[in-house]
Amino acid sequence: MRSSERGFTLIEVVFATASFVAVAFAALEGVRALSAATAQLAARHLGYAALERLGVRLRAEARSATAIWSAAPAAGSARDGCVELDFFTADAAGPRFWSYRAFPNHAAADAVPGDALERLAGSGPLPPCDPSLSGTIVLRGLQSAPSVATAAPGAAAAHTDPYLGTPDAPFIASGVPASAVVPLGVRDAGGNAVAGGNAVVDVRFDTMFGSRAIALLPGTMPNGFTEVLRYTCSARCDVGHDTASPKTLTSCTMQWQTAWSEYVRWSDATANPDGSLTFPAGWFLAGTFSFAYAGTRASDGGADVLTKPYVATNWDTARDYAAYPPDKPAADGSSAGSFAPWDVRGETPAAWFADVGPYLAAGERAAIATEQQRCAAVQAQGDGNGFYDNG
Repeated sequence: MRSSERGFTLIEVVFATASFVAVAFAALEGVRALSAATAQLAARHLGYAALERLGVRLRAEARSATAIWSAAPAAGSARDGCVELDFFTADAAGPRFWSYRAFPNHAAADAVPGDALERLAGSGPLPPCDPSLSGTIVLRGLQSAPSVATAAPGAAAAHTDPYLGTPDAPFIASGVPASAVVPLGVRDAGGNAVAGGNAVVDVRFDTMFGSRAIALLPGTMPNGFTEVLRYTCSARCDVGHDTASPKTLTSCTMQWQTAWSEYVRWSDATANPDGSLTFPAGWFLAGTFSFAYAGTRASDGGADVLTKPYVATNWDTARDYAAYPPDKPAADGSSAGSFAPWDVRGETPAAWFADVGPYLAAGERAAIATEQQRCAAVQAQGDGNGFYDNG
């Protein structure tokens, strides 16, 4: 008696097993490839995120910085040559210096590998490119040394994006004066003066995951929301304040000193109706208008004195004699002692200058008039106690 049930042959079993193994290995390879792709995608995502965080951090630090510069814009070929971006600021807590550095010539085993960007900070100036200083690595995977370039303030309005080549003029508002160098009274580790200003500092980072170009401006730079103040000297400052000249000037007097004078009659006389002749005449003179500034120092009671002389004459060989002042007798009817068509013996130097000023030689009147205004301003401020004595 034969059974009606059939089973699998050995060949069918072997074939089925082989097919299952092949499918299983294919699925395993797919999972492995997917896992590798996922890891690579995660690494790329982390790389992009690191660049974004660095950009945000640099822009935030720039807004709080008083000065941004580069102590080492290029690394060179030296082993410890670096590219460095430097920052400085100060507040009630004191000064702060910090920098970002990359050592592209370092090996992977160095404390700061060649593909890393390090951040260092301190309360004093940081020696540039010193590998012994300890910092924090804030970025890995650099494919080349960062680039640092500075755009002069005058070129800031025409500044362009390093990648797109398109203008990004909002870095400086129209009409805001360029401040190329703003002294801060601070020096870096090399003894060089650290200066602020509104120059644009371009930094570029290239990694295996992407690139970033960041334009940085110190937070104190003039912009469209800044009122730019220009301080000018008062009259006292204008005549001698904060120079080798006296500083405590609270009064000023104007004086005239005659050097020589001569009364001259011209030969081309004019006939009068009665037949007499009238000879035109005039005074030629030279002398000095001097301005005597003075003041008493509050610090030690000493006196400060400053005298500013201006030579003046009405003799000008290029002028026709008819343009000289006409003769005018003095109050006593004579010409003696008058030194001019006015009796200067009875006039103050200021009034004398007002009389003779229009006849002075070219270029003399304006300079004396300007000094006369300074003198009057100093006297007025002194009379009104409008000074702060700084000794």
